[in-house]
Amino acid sequence: MQTIFTLLSGIVSAVLRYSGPPATDLASHHVEERINCFPFLPKLFTETPPPADDPFIQTAAQQVHQYLSDRFSVGDISSLSVAVVTADGAVFEENYGVMRANESDTSPPTHRHSMYRVASVSKLFAVLEGHVLAQKGVLSWDDPVRKHLPDFSYRLDGFRPGSKSLSLEYAPITLFQLASHMSGLGRDLPSGIASGFPHVVNASGPPPTNGLPFLNRTSLLNVIANSRLVSPPFAYPSYSNTATGLLGLTLVAANRAASHNASQEPETYAELVKRDVFQPLGLNGSHFLATPENRHLLVVSTEESDIVDVDFTDNMNSAGGQFLSLSDAITVLQTLLNPDNAKSILTRYSMNRWMQPVHDFEEDNWTQVGHIWEIVKARDSNGRLRKVYWKLGNLPGYHAAIAIHPGTSYGVAILMSGQYADAAELAYKIFGIFQPAIDAALAQLASDLYSGTWKSQDGDSSAFISVENGTLFMNNLVLNGTDVLPIFGVPGRVALRSTERRDELRLDIGSPNINGKIHYGCMPYWNVQDDWALRNGVPINLLYFTGDGESRILHYPSVDVTMGRSL
Repeated sequence: MQTIFTLLSGIVSAVLRYSGPPATDLASHHVEERINCFPFLPKLFTETPPPADDPFIQTAAQQVHQYLSDRFSVGDISSLSVAVVTADGAVFEENYGVMRANESDTSPPTHRHSMYRVASVSKLFAVLEGHVLAQKGVLSWDDPVRKHLPDFSYRLDGFRPGSKSLSLEYAPITLFQLASHMSGLGRDLPSGIASGFPHVVNASGPPPTNGLPFLNRTSLLNVIANSRLVSPPFAYPSYSNTATGLLGLTLVAANRAASHNASQEPETYAELVKRDVFQPLGLNGSHFLATPENRHLLVVSTEESDIVDVDFTDNMNSAGGQFLSLSDAITVLQTLLNPDNAKSILTRYSMNRWMQPVHDFEEDNWTQVGHIWEIVKARDSNGRLRKVYWKLGNLPGYHAAIAIHPGTSYGVAILMSGQYADAAELAYKIFGIFQPAIDAALAQLASDLYSGTWKSQDGDSSAFISVENGTLFMNNLVLNGTDVLPIFGVPGRVALRSTERRDELRLDIGSPNINGKIHYGCMPYWNVQDDWALRNGVPINLLYFTGDGESRILHYPSVDVTMGRSL
């Protein structure tokens, strides 16, 4: 029964143990940063990531190798596949252990095509499928679930007698809420009956551990209709395997309803995601069932080895039923890191929407909920908090993490079997090792592209740009003989902020002091970022670069000035 108890387990509770910055640290750390807003360096690694032979990357890879070798030698991990990935592919990739740990004397070693159960990492693929359908116009993330599943219903009243119950039209559960744990649906329905409480806690967990059977579609919808929500829709996050299982069913229904020939469309979630995600991306280690044909590639753990054969059924495949190989994980990470990748099935617009946080936990200062992502913050090598987006998977004997650092465009994949259950800890540690290397390589590239003294041929215009502590600064700017920064009301240097377009920047001239009052953080800068007039149809605080090497040119288009780098 313990096997089934955690079959649909998602977020690893231990994430809360890791080195999130305490409030006292934030209160005293980088005072200047709190009252100003220093932009991070442009996301140059989205298009031009560092190669595996970059000296900074090589050093970090050696450190990760040593860390993983030491960790694996403890003996509580039977199989481990890990990759650190950029938009161009893996810059670190290693496999440890054997595929069938329960027959270790005869089992072949783990390799990049070994297939692991990944539990709640399955949810990442359900959301990817939803974005594909949204791009096709099949659905909107803001669609009420009832639009596609008319027989879907739920209770909005609470447990307190006389609590108010709204009409469903005033509090719709949407596809977006299903995909961000904001629906209020319970974690694993139907809930068991704790007949032994308060003497013992029993009947917890998902079916059938809680004494109730797995449900078919009709029974599942009936249970949801008669179960009160944990919280009202969009009120507070509540992790829910039920919700993401329901998302898979809704995606299938929406796709069929939008078709001119529904009979030719996939009838199950497994068929739909194979058509729209697995096959277009060329994933050959991603599926939902152990079969005679794939059995030789399946990783079998020493712990609860029978899980490899479990059929999660179509109701729950999208919540936790998927297999994944390291090779496939690398491909997925590449396309998430750069939507312009030739393999990508999502547009940049879809990715930008996907990466927006959904809920900030006001109770702490370092965790957020995203659009299926769990978001944690970690300090970079400049002491500044950056976001790591990850999806964790946790089953007895199987543990996984797919994680990305969007700000510097790299990610980590961890697939694991054995007793050790904390893929989140491994991911956090690997990011901690790699981040200084990524920061150093990015600072070097930004310096190569932008820093130094720039001068016009007539000598009337010049600029001096530097890279310091992860930010680009315009230290001095003269245009046609005029010292420009004082005209903008800037007493000293000004940061340069990327427009999220390659080689296009703006002088980041905000208003940190308004009416004599100090305003903290980025809000005042965001408020006036584009509050500057045009000349020649171009904002007067905009500049861009063209060319490479010695042909590199700084353009200040509002005054038709071009400058070359002064050697």
